[in-house]
Amino acid sequence: MTDLVYHDVFTKHEMSLGHLESPLRVLHTMSYLKETGLLDIEKIRLVTPKAASFEDVLAVHDRAYLERVKEVSANGGGYFTLDTQANRHTYDAAIIAAGGGVMAVDNILDGVTDNALILCRPPGHHAEPSRAFGFCFINNIAVAANHLIEHRKLERVMIVDYDAHHGNGTQHAFFSTDRVMYVGIHQDGRTLFPGTGFIDEIGVGRGIGYNINVPLYPRAGDKSYGIVFNDVVKQAASSFKPEFILVSAGFDAHLRDPLTSLGLTFNGFAMMNRMLVEMAEKHCNGRLVFFLEGGYDLDVLSKCTKNLLEEIAGEEVKVSEELNVESDHSINRTREIIKAVHSELAEYHF
Repeated sequence: MTDLVYHDVFTKHEMSLGHLESPLRVLHTMSYLKETGLLDIEKIRLVTPKAASFEDVLAVHDRAYLERVKEVSANGGGYFTLDTQANRHTYDAAIIAAGGGVMAVDNILDGVTDNALILCRPPGHHAEPSRAFGFCFINNIAVAANHLIEHRKLERVMIVDYDAHHGNGTQHAFFSTDRVMYVGIHQDGRTLFPGTGFIDEIGVGRGIGYNINVPLYPRAGDKSYGIVFNDVVKQAASSFKPEFILVSAGFDAHLRDPLTSLGLTFNGFAMMNRMLVEMAEKHCNGRLVFFLEGGYDLDVLSKCTKNLLEEIAGEEVKVSEELNVESDHSINRTREIIKAVHSELAEYHF
């Protein structure tokens, strides 16, 4: 059984007029999933989440910050950064999104379902302990990972973040622990927000070696991502042996995304999802939850979400045909980046 976790409040949070992170992202996606008939199959269950407990969220975010988000929302909204704004529904949407992740991991551990996708907004991986950032207010995946460690007493949780933007907030949350491994594959921070996620950011204290970043040059595509998954992600998982895998699924690394400069196709995303399912089956009895992060071309977002649901539900993955031939120069640059990653982390995983 696969859970699709979704709440109508995700459509009510809205930032400025014309903002790309808009309710249309989930409205268009849900409409497309219904049109394709995917939500009618027995193996996919549509689940409505409840708000996360304040205790779960406080493990990741400061109380004063959370109270501010709640107050700003209650007063009708306001700006947190120039591109990250709240309206009166933002706090509810954010804390229910976080609750969806907690509910999903609990249901999997309790044997209620096999895996899940949290189709939520606002997204979460940029949210820092005391600030909203990059369209994000509560770090949904970090809340779920911490819940697994602190409340479900797991020893090793792996987070894979393939959003085109580095998950600075998630990295920050677990930078000093050896119980959560963060692996981020993203566009080089010298060319894209938030300007972080470099190879030498490998953790501190007990967390040294458990934070892995693969910053790719613009135009990196399917072949580059395949190499990264085979030579970094799979090897890191084999070394770490996770008990649960969480994924920040941002579909903005697609070649048509308006905010980024990467070159993935639908086949590239399908390849990564298939490999993540295989990793979860190999290391942690299939325990796997995906969280929606970025992705700002509505057609791409909808089709990638459909393919992801097909994959985790064990259905035939029907991928739209698309051509993007990655240059040899791009692939060679990716191989150089991977060599640098291996060199930085040789004593830990490679």
